[in-house]
Amino acid sequence: MRRIFLFALLAGCMLMLFSCAKKTENFAAVQETPKVQMTGGENAVDINADGVTAILFAYNYNSPEFVRDCINYLDGEFGLEENGGIIRPVIFPDDFKSGGRTRINLLRNFVRDTNVNALIALGAPEDTAATLTVLRDQGWKTPVYSLFPQDEPLPSEYISAFVLENADLQRPVDAESLFLLLSKLVRYAQTADELNNATIKNVLQNVVGFNWQILPYIDSETGIRPANHFVLQSDLPVRYGTIK
Repeated sequence: MRRIFLFALLAGCMLMLFSCAKKTENFAAVQETPKVQMTGGENAVDINADGVTAILFAYNYNSPEFVRDCINYLDGEFGLEENGGIIRPVIFPDDFKSGGRTRINLLRNFVRDTNVNALIALGAPEDTAATLTVLRDQGWKTPVYSLFPQDEPLPSEYISAFVLENADLQRPVDAESLFLLLSKLVRYAQTADELNNATIKNVLQNVVGFNWQILPYIDSETGIRPANHFVLQSDLPVRYGTIK
């Protein structure tokens, strides 16, 4: 009788060990979901890639120095599309020449691909929204993040997931902060669901961080507050004079 009891106890222990091993094996399989590594610089990070992000460099953000430094920064973070990364830079007006003229409607050629997950537009020129509306009418659903556009407000609001202005034109956003903002938006574009008006302000506040406030944009003529139009205001103190 004692032998039977010991045999049953041993069998039970073996069954429990086998069960635990199976659970551990299944857990390990879940944890080993592969990630795609960006092929940027030595500081490039691993993220789950889902297409490329197009970045339009236009008015006030298209100087050779700014474009060079910004692209180098984003290349180090994510890699450029031409090298297997996810950043597709588009420079206005350099990339928009046709027949001796500058044509903003050529923007459609850079963003209509199905693998473009977002367009981040810096200083979008006039008729950018009209150009993208043509794509919208054709079923193009890629989100547009408009930063400091030069285009008309109403069309920009229509075509964009959000429009972000600078609250103080005498105090432009510094380049380093812009690079960081672009980096965060690229990361957001890789994982984000479609933005909705109920949560967009909170999402933007999380993106820009605690040194900036996201405030509602108010149309000076009508007093209307568009649901997806905001201004960016720095919380950092203004410094006067020189620092020695």
